[in-house]
Amino acid sequence: MEHTTYRGMVGTTIGKDKESFSDLDFADDIALLAEMLSVLVLALEVMDTEAQPLGMSINWTKTKIQDLGGCDAPCQRGSVQGNEVEVIESFVYLGSLIHCSGGSELEIKRRATFVHEAMFALDQNIWSSSISLETKLRLYNACILPIFLYGSELWSVTSSLSKKIDALDNWCLRRILHIHWMDFVSNEEVRSRTGQPFLSDTIRGRRLSFFGHLSRADPSQDHSRALQSCTLGPPRDWHRRVGRPRQSWLRTVEDDLRPLDFGLATARRNALDRSAWRLLVETATST
Repeated sequence: MEHTTYRGMVGTTIGKDKESFSDLDFADDIALLAEMLSVLVLALEVMDTEAQPLGMSINWTKTKIQDLGGCDAPCQRGSVQGNEVEVIESFVYLGSLIHCSGGSELEIKRRATFVHEAMFALDQNIWSSSISLETKLRLYNACILPIFLYGSELWSVTSSLSKKIDALDNWCLRRILHIHWMDFVSNEEVRSRTGQPFLSDTIRGRRLSFFGHLSRADPSQDHSRALQSCTLGPPRDWHRRVGRPRQSWLRTVEDDLRPLDFGLATARRNALDRSAWRLLVETATST
């Protein structure tokens, strides 16, 4: 990898201090980062050359290229040493959908579909059975919610998406309580009967807890450097595209902290105290 990143001249910079990142590695998966397609193709060629003496080869059918700058261009294919590499808008990695827009709306919709399927599968044997409501809610929290909440601490959520998330939770609880839409039972009554917190609040607590985890990480680690750079803001010569800005993960965290009158820099300092940060997360969630 050192030879590849050096000879391939890959890398991208973020933040006002222009921290450089060349690659992201997990187990046997490698993600090369570049700001131009031609540089990325060169790096892939160098990696293939460096891997061959070690008896390794790149699986070109599994290799994909994704443009994180946007999804304006249609899907196409790139060529690396005569091998076609598909340029994609989205792909599933470690169970989560990663879209070129950087948003989480498609992943949330995908998770909601899984929840609907799981609820229908348990309709006859669990929800329609004579099991007590307390047991049903425990099964709901242990078997259904983890399907939806997987990776939720990394979601960038807008107010509209938060309402949809709570609507999904309300639908599940009404199904458990056997409440038909014609019964005219309010959502407040559903919450009162079940004692369940809003699902959007649960996700907010997970997101803030993960922010604290990143803030306490070793400053030399990539995720800590990325958080530090993004907290400082964009480079001075950077210009945002015309139109509404994206709802990034840090923007979502800022929205979570706004009721507490905290900025990102203050929150990072406070997160160094794990116990105090845990209390703050509980306060933010209850608020």
